[in-house]
Amino acid sequence: MPDWVDQGIILSVRKYGEKGLITQILTQNHGKHAGWLSGNSSKNVVSQAQPGNLVSVSWKSRLVEQMGNYKIELISSVSGKIFDNKLKLLALSAMCSLLEKILPERQKYEEVYNASIAFLNLILIDDDRNIDYWLEGYVKWEIGVLGSIGFALKLNECAVTGSKTDLYFVSPKTGKAVSMHGAGKFAPKLLALPFFLGGFVHLGSNFYNEIVAGLKITTYFFENKLLASINNEKSNIMPKARSRFIEMVEKF
Repeated sequence: MPDWVDQGIILSVRKYGEKGLITQILTQNHGKHAGWLSGNSSKNVVSQAQPGNLVSVSWKSRLVEQMGNYKIELISSVSGKIFDNKLKLLALSAMCSLLEKILPERQKYEEVYNASIAFLNLILIDDDRNIDYWLEGYVKWEIGVLGSIGFALKLNECAVTGSKTDLYFVSPKTGKAVSMHGAGKFAPKLLALPFFLGGFVHLGSNFYNEIVAGLKITTYFFENKLLASINNEKSNIMPKARSRFIEMVEKF
């Protein structure tokens, strides 16, 4: 009987029957993995099995190809610790839903897992400043995920001139930075490169405009490169939770 013990981040939980929960977990050593968790009527189980929470998990099945059964033990209630911060909760939901959508089943992605743990630690840091600087970390997390899955962006030098300065854009074709001089007449067709990702100038006086610009970059490559390659179509829709997160950032 195959079994293993690991730790992971809960990505989603769905009721199944009267007593069960189909639970997707991004595990450290077994990738994104589904399992059946007993006890959807138990307040303790439901409170532990929240998307974004870090858990110790044991899995057991009669056959390796079957879904199998989970038992979990809470390590950190991430969702509970940020419950009073709607923007952080939306970011957490965006992260979990995106990982669930893009990662293949049961393939180990250690870099993605470690980066996701780092982001969870970041949003748990209390910051008494008024600006949500952790948002930069979220955008960089998405860029890291793209790179780990094979769609790395190169934002430190111009794809046309090789210059490491005067960078204003990102080419939607290559994922590489482009300087103002290198862009020429194609500038209107390029994506804006925000300052926190190496761009030459701030995109307006609003910090959140920079974040939205960064999310537009990652959105383009998720939809038109990664998801298109998975489903062989260009009309892929990003998770609704991530769309709601971007909509809230745009309101600042």
